[in-house]
Amino acid sequence: MKIVSLQSVGLGAAYTRGDGEQIIAPDEIYVGTTILSSSSISLGVTVTEINYQQGDFDAYGFEIYTVHTSDGHIRVLPADKYIAEWSE
Repeated sequence: MKIVSLQSVGLGAAYTRGDGEQIIAPDEIYVGTTILSSSSISLGVTVTEINYQQGDFDAYGFEIYTVHTSDGHIRVLPADKYIAEWSE
């Protein structure tokens, strides 16, 4: 099994509708798509792989997702702020 996408929980962009109601749009990251900036501009890098890691990173057993991208960077996201979608 591997992770195909992540969706943020409690994070994301805030929008205000015409009636004044505020809507939070979660951040979504999919394998094979480009990463967008906070203003929805393409950063020109593609997500190649997402992994889950748990271990002794600190005294509390920190859990993270690592997002690998086409530019060779690895972005580290806290596992308690994202929901993963798994696939075969």
